Amino acid sequence: MQKVIELRGAKSEAASEPAAAPPSIEPILAVVDSLSRTLDCIKTMCATEPNGPIRDKLETERANLVIGLFVARVAAMRLSSGEPIPDSASSNLPIASRR
Repeated sequence: MQKVIELRGAKSEAASEPAAAPPSIEPILAVVDSLSRTLDCIKTMCATEPNGPIRDKLETERANLVIGLFVARVAAMRLSSGEPIPDSASSNLPIASRR
């Protein structure tokens, strides 16, 4: 009998591939820094903007930034502790939005 389909990630493939180098923490820390600075700017704009559609949009963006900052910090902690980071394709979580 002939093998017709070989699944990705099969043991035969995994054994023949060299081990991947661990990811670098510098890009994650750069994202954390950028998100932190952006969040500070949005907090400042929210403090000066009266209630209305612009304020609502800023609050939505602020919520998304808080979530992104949390995820980036968790990734940095996992990387620094040597814990494996899950594939980013599996984290297709919805972005917060106001309805």
